[in-house]
Amino acid sequence: MRTIGRQTGLGRAFVAVLVALQTFAGYAVAVAQTTQVKIDVNAKTDGGTMWYATWWFWVLVGLFVIIIIVALTSRGRSARE
Repeated sequence: MRTIGRQTGLGRAFVAVLVALQTFAGYAVAVAQTTQVKIDVNAKTDGGTMWYATWWFWVLVGLFVIIIIVALTSRGRSARE
């Protein structure tokens, strides 16, 4: 009768690979936390706005959506009349 704590064959190899991966991941996290990296983030822009932040873009998007909705809801209406 096998006990729960005993592993043989593929089970033992699988557990060994899992333990090795977990150990490597632990070391990788430790190295990543001790590494000092300087990142310079400059959030200042030249004063221009992005193309999707302008009012006329959203007007065009709204018109496109209205055209699509009208086209989908009125499709086939002329054939029934």
